Amino acid sequence: MEISVRPACFYPRREGVGYITLSGFTVCRAATQWAPPTAYQEGMIGPHWSKGWVIEDCEIYESKCSGISLGKYRQPDNDNKWLHKKYKDGTQTERECICRAQYEGWTKERIGSHIVRRCNIHDCGQTGIVGHLGGVFSLIEDNHIHHINNKQNLAGAEIGGIKMHAAIDVIIRRNHFHHCTRGLWLDWQAQGTRVTGNFFHHNTLPNLSETEEPDPTALMGMGEDIFVEVSHGPTLIDNNILLSHRSMKLACQGVAVVHNLIGGGLAAVGIGTDNGAKTLSSLRYTPYHVPHRTEVAGFMTFLHGDMRFYNNIFVQQPMHPVLKAAMEAMKGGSGWDDGNVAVGTFPYDGYPTYEEWDREFEGYCGMGSEPSDRYYMHLPVWAGGNVYANGAVPWEKEKDFTKIEGVELSLGYENGEYTLKTNLYELLPKLDTPMVSTELLGEAFEPEQRFEGPDGEAIVFDSDYFGEHRGIRPVPGPFESAGAVLKL
Repeated sequence: MEISVRPACFYPRREGVGYITLSGFTVCRAATQWAPPTAYQEGMIGPHWSKGWVIEDCEIYESKCSGISLGKYRQPDNDNKWLHKKYKDGTQTERECICRAQYEGWTKERIGSHIVRRCNIHDCGQTGIVGHLGGVFSLIEDNHIHHINNKQNLAGAEIGGIKMHAAIDVIIRRNHFHHCTRGLWLDWQAQGTRVTGNFFHHNTLPNLSETEEPDPTALMGMGEDIFVEVSHGPTLIDNNILLSHRSMKLACQGVAVVHNLIGGGLAAVGIGTDNGAKTLSSLRYTPYHVPHRTEVAGFMTFLHGDMRFYNNIFVQQPMHPVLKAAMEAMKGGSGWDDGNVAVGTFPYDGYPTYEEWDREFEGYCGMGSEPSDRYYMHLPVWAGGNVYANGAVPWEKEKDFTKIEGVELSLGYENGEYTLKTNLYELLPKLDTPMVSTELLGEAFEPEQRFEGPDGEAIVFDSDYFGEHRGIRPVPGPFESAGAVLKL
């Protein structure tokens, strides 16, 4: 028997110890504490509320809770308030955490801008990387993050390969997420966040049997590759490979989904943004920020929509029978999740086009104008250049799309290397697809911020997953050119 008792392995006792590099270490076996956003967030490794750390080329494993924490400092009078003062819900205590941090020094000049790269992070109980507030402006790249929360002895709303709140201007690129209960969970304030060139697969409940009874309650935590929750954006998800049963859970608005290969469903569209009161309204108001800063610009609840889908390939893979049955059982039965594993953009049926939405605001719209739902209706959806394969279903108002059949996707693993075998590129016709850019995507509605880089620079999506240059009429999906076997 081995009993871990140390609270951390490489973690400063005091705040503000910046610009430390941890390179080439094996770090393992710590009895870290649970790390929610409304409390002090500890990890086996962490900068403890400072700036400019580099954590690179390390193997990080067997943390009881979190491997790396880029998270929140301790607020003594506000720490775990839910436990001590039970009269405010977690959403309100989290808003208080954010506002308090504003006047206690949470600024771009003092906090964040960390780098986590080329690490092998695995077999941790809660998260591989966790963070609230302290991870802003960071770069997380080229990491292998896998087998997180597989023991299932810990559960709750803070599980994932990466679980970050307030990932402002965070770039998450070229990482490999697999066999995690959830791959990447971006909760609140994913403003200026870019998720690009990552490889996701087998992110769901571990050991999911094809013969068990589909209990919707038990499957609420079934997981997905990417979960964006109660964020106003702008959030960029581009050039990723998403092969789990559920590719994205989108209880949010202000997201651009560009040039991805999507082999799972879009879940929780239009729901999941309330607090779950039994009979009364319990809307969640979350903050948005001054662009490329931490200062809060406002708070708002969710109208949903404000989504963009360009040049993606959606492939309906065989549905896991238990998940398919759970999806049918959960329809209309949960305000948090719908269990969807059917592939395509059809969950946005009923949402307006920009032109339909814009017409609601013709003429005078101020006090004294004709009563209207214009300020409370769903926000518009944009879509173009997408390919739907094997029965994947497009948004009902999408016009510029292509359907194909007979696509095969097979993920292989041999000698430590994953390969994707597919006939997809033999079946794709030549298409008149748009070159996607910051200019085409416009700006996210609530923060009024463009889909741009951390320094405000415009982005042109002219490079694919492998860095190959795209043509003026780019091939949909993450690969500009591909054979039958792709080494990933």
